[in-house]
Amino acid sequence: MPIILDEVFAYFDNERLENILKFIADNYKGNQIIILTCSNREKDILDKLNIKYNLINL
Repeated sequence: MPIILDEVFAYFDNERLENILKFIADNYKGNQIIILTCSNREKDILDKLNIKYNLINL
C-alpha cells in the first residue's frame, strides 16, 4: 500500500525537511511514497542526499 503525503512539509524548515526525508528513505524502503508538493525543496534535498526517486511534473 502506498503512502501519500500532500503538502505535509509546507511548514518544515530545510533542516527538518532533510531529517524527515532521510527517515522516510531509511525506514520505508519497501513502500511506495508519493509526495505531492508545489515546491522544489524536496527534490533538491533528495538530490543532495543521493536518494533515488521518480519525478513527475504536472
